[in-house]
Amino acid sequence: MKIILILGNRLSKSGKMTEILRGRLDKGIKNYNKNDIFLVSGGNIAKAKHTEAYMMKKYLLKKLPNARIITESKSISTKENIKFSKNILKNYKCEVLLVTSKNHLKKVNKLIKDLDWKLTS
Repeated sequence: MKIILILGNRLSKSGKMTEILRGRLDKGIKNYNKNDIFLVSGGNIAKAKHTEAYMMKKYLLKKLPNARIITESKSISTKENIKFSKNILKNYKCEVLLVTSKNHLKKVNKLIKDLDWKLTS
């Protein structure tokens, strides 16, 4: 079992997901095995009807109706995505696969290092 942590991306004002966010979710789905758990992280930066985490969960459940999904919906920045997710994950003792976009990776790696978070994957 592993936890697949997928970082959010700002929704449009109408609440639609970006191609970037769908790409992250699809990458998470590709790496999913039966007993894995998703952790989706993203608040409501765009002041849309729903949070990024809600829309991400909805998308995942369309593709994987029986998936276990934890939502973190308070974060409004990448730093908060990492910080709040780290806090949730301290209750789990398993591998973590972090999914983000290639152009976001340098920033995410720096934040992980700054928060002294040791990921296994």
